[in-house]
Amino acid sequence: MSSEVSSVEYFKNARGSKIFCHYWNKDLKSPRALAFICHGAAEHCLWYGKLALMLVDKGIFVFGHDHEGHGQSEGSRMHITNFRHYIHDVYQHIDLVKQNFPDVPVFIIGHSMGGAVSILAAMDRPEYFTGVVLIAPCVTPEQDTVGPIKIFLGKLVAKIVPHCPVLWLNDEDVSRDKAICQKYKDDPLNYHGGMKAKWGVCLLEALQEIESKLPEVKWPFYVLHGDHDKMVNSKGSQALHEKATSVDKNMKIYPGGYHQLHNEIEPDGSNVREEIVNWIIQRIPK
Repeated sequence: MSSEVSSVEYFKNARGSKIFCHYWNKDLKSPRALAFICHGAAEHCLWYGKLALMLVDKGIFVFGHDHEGHGQSEGSRMHITNFRHYIHDVYQHIDLVKQNFPDVPVFIIGHSMGGAVSILAAMDRPEYFTGVVLIAPCVTPEQDTVGPIKIFLGKLVAKIVPHCPVLWLNDEDVSRDKAICQKYKDDPLNYHGGMKAKWGVCLLEALQEIESKLPEVKWPFYVLHGDHDKMVNSKGSQALHEKATSVDKNMKIYPGGYHQLHNEIEPDGSNVREEIVNWIIQRIPK
């Protein structure tokens, strides 16, 4: 596998925050495709190195950034006032890269919350992406845990104390690989506090929008989910696959899989990464 050739830069988003960017092969002059990695909540883009390097080996220009309020980007930790800010930043970054490669196909790889960002980005510009890969994506609200009373109370808390932590995630639910869980727990760039009220409301509103528009999904996608994912239920991925009207739609449910399928125990982790790479390669126009 290639050694990692990377470059770090920043761009300023529309709200004036510096967004940390990472390029795994910045010097590539004639890429076969562009692949933007859209990370999940509380983590950052450097968690995708193994997958990124496999794509690099196939001649794909791979890049990503830390969402505002995440990792090495500026912004209040795990706080957002509008979920679409994440989407606007994704398009700002991809459009900047596309200036150098205007005719190269673009793929987006979204995990968890980054899956919701990716879905909404593709919904906004249906012809923009050649393909969308979704790893354990947030797709629909958790019906078992989000009832009308909880929604009302959540919105009330978000209005009064938007930074109030309301939900804590368990690091042990990240992967069945205990070394990955420990690495996640020890990573100072991860956010280890509770999910904040305003952020939660913004995510909920985004998922409600996605759920209402699932039949409008016509673009190619591949969704992967573990059936033991305790952070994001696989029912949302199944609903996407069932209701989307895409001609090219694929889904794989991994028995026993936890949340970070791309960082799962072997051989699942390697299989997930290989399947993602192969799916993308097969959809690059000849």
